[in-house]
Amino acid sequence: MAKKFVLAELSDQHEFILKIKEILAKATKQAVAFIAVDKLSKKAGVAVRTVTITFEEGQTLSLVFRTDGDVIQTKLNNKAIPLSKVMDYDKMSDFTAGLEDLALKLKANQEKFNIKRQNAKVIVPRAKNPSLSVKKRIQLARERLAEMEEVLAKKRALLAKKKEDLSVIKGAAA
Repeated sequence: MAKKFVLAELSDQHEFILKIKEILAKATKQAVAFIAVDKLSKKAGVAVRTVTITFEEGQTLSLVFRTDGDVIQTKLNNKAIPLSKVMDYDKMSDFTAGLEDLALKLKANQEKFNIKRQNAKVIVPRAKNPSLSVKKRIQLARERLAEMEEVLAKKRALLAKKKEDLSVIKGAAA
């Protein structure tokens, strides 16, 4: 690129990152979901910045940029992978070839990634109140049944008394 690379200005809307996004999207035939640019840090005494690119299928590709714009490390799904081609900012043809090579690795890994993702177990958080045991639930149901039977017996006695009162009133009226 004609413009000098400044690591501090690197962001997800930087023209260089947008060009990388475009190249990777074409090569992988997947849309880029989002791009995260980490803060400046030091690695082996050199200022670096990590750019994490997440694709629509869920895989992530991390590129670690040096101050001159060269990529010194790549990670696919948080696993370091060796650079097969020199990714030098000054030689954009080599940089593009390196990105396309990374895209091929990403596409080749997609099947394994999907299988691993399907096999991942989901941990459902337990409720704060532990569920009652079967014996305890049966005991509670029996207690409730006994209470309902008592209420029912009282209502039946009240109904019988009302019927008796009704018959007494009918007998007196006749």
